[in-house]
Amino acid sequence: MVPTHPDGHGGLGFLGLTSAAFAPIAFSATAVIAATWRQDILHHGAHLINFKLPAIVLVALTALVALGPLAFFIPRLAGVRRKGILDYGILGQLHSVEFHQKWILHRAGHEPEFLTAAENSTLADYGQVYEIIEGMNSFPADNGALYTLAAAVVIPALPAILAKIPFAVVLSDLLKALR
Repeated sequence: MVPTHPDGHGGLGFLGLTSAAFAPIAFSATAVIAATWRQDILHHGAHLINFKLPAIVLVALTALVALGPLAFFIPRLAGVRRKGILDYGILGQLHSVEFHQKWILHRAGHEPEFLTAAENSTLADYGQVYEIIEGMNSFPADNGALYTLAAAVVIPALPAILAKIPFAVVLSDLLKALR
């Protein structure tokens, strides 16, 4: 693992896609469970609030099964990030001191060379590399895969929800939640 990897996860960003592979299973399980909830709502007088705790448990279990294995990488990635900040911080300090001495303390008579000096670009590029390390995420989850997993739980539950709440209300509330 390398702290400067552009995926922001030390090179393990591809592991975040694994949660999307669980989406069909989550969709199927939620469809079966939500169908029984809809049946209870339509034929036995149940209310949506009766399914609040089971819905929370369903979401939590789905997240645990789909994302739990990624938690094993958190300590290692956190260590790579910490070490990267230290190692690259030392290198950045050396480079910054050299730049400061050359272009701030001893610039007299060299001002015209400053605009074409390679050190300007190098210092800026190094700053970007350091920002990548600082922004490194210790949990290798992919946002797109998380959205896929969330949709796999929400979409099959919609018929149960729509049994009590009009579609327009559900849609407007979903759009508000996404903003």
